[in-house]
Amino acid sequence: MSQTTLVIVPYRSFGTPATIFVRGRVLHDKLPAAAKSEQSPWRNLRDALRRIESDEARGVPLTVTCGAHSAQAVTDDEGYFEVHLSPAPPVGNEDGWCTVTLTAPAPDADAPLAQAVGEVLIPPDTARFGVISDIDDTILQTQATNLVRSAWVTLLHNAATRLPFPGVAALYRALQGGVTGADHNPIFYVSSSPWNLYDFLVEFMQVRGIPAGPIFLRDYGIDMLTQALSHEHKLDAMRRVLDAYPHLPFVLMGDSGQKDPELYTRLVEQYPGRVLAIYIRDVSGDKRDAAVDALATVLQVQGVPLLRVADSLAAAKSAAALGLITAAAPDTVRAAMSDEE
Repeated sequence: MSQTTLVIVPYRSFGTPATIFVRGRVLHDKLPAAAKSEQSPWRNLRDALRRIESDEARGVPLTVTCGAHSAQAVTDDEGYFEVHLSPAPPVGNEDGWCTVTLTAPAPDADAPLAQAVGEVLIPPDTARFGVISDIDDTILQTQATNLVRSAWVTLLHNAATRLPFPGVAALYRALQGGVTGADHNPIFYVSSSPWNLYDFLVEFMQVRGIPAGPIFLRDYGIDMLTQALSHEHKLDAMRRVLDAYPHLPFVLMGDSGQKDPELYTRLVEQYPGRVLAIYIRDVSGDKRDAAVDALATVLQVQGVPLLRVADSLAAAKSAAALGLITAAAPDTVRAAMSDEE
């Protein structure tokens, strides 16, 4: 095992005052360098292929340390690991983020093979609700309903040139701030994208000013197509979040292009009283719109508003009317949309 190529990639994870969950992957490849807007399409294609063809490191022992506590892990056949660390350390800052150190020790050597610092979110006591958001065609324009266009933008663009929907960053910052503007509500992101795109998504959110949050993606595998069509992995991730924070209600953000409305409807049925509102970005045609509106009628009976919204401003106006964000937030979102468009 080469001491120069081992790379620990910690994923933004989550936890509670009792337990934190640290997830990540160990690779033999260095991740692509930070993206630049002037990069050529061929450089973007090369970086995209490097992510897809990642060389995972199997059977690597790891030590995960947070404060005075530590735990051991070993990467699986695809280089992944997850550690549960109890008790959890004190919250690192007012947003609820704390850091962990991950080390791959080297036998008979003074320096470790590799080391990295990961981030774990423990929602603070000020949080009044959480947000669970899809990524593709909800915050990131991916053209997911058109496979050719989606592949084109995925392979030939980068984190500095890919576009969010106008006003998304302002809307999500408003949801994070909540009705006081300083609630520090946690945001969790789920997607059908593979873990190979994790570093790209983190960089994209940083470039566009979208609030950070734990990210749940999916693994490539022999059942990849089945997973992609059913989106059950997204439902499993959302259940895990709701189970971890039984005291928090949630706002769900998605789009009409795939199965978000159906998944969110199932979540409402399985967790009665836990969903405050559902916002579905309208990216589809009339037939799909009618199906989404039918689900909205079903959920209305259960007291859960499902709104098919044209843009970020429509979602912000509704959230303000429901008392989820400040009354001034829609004006901020409107200004941001004007600048970005």
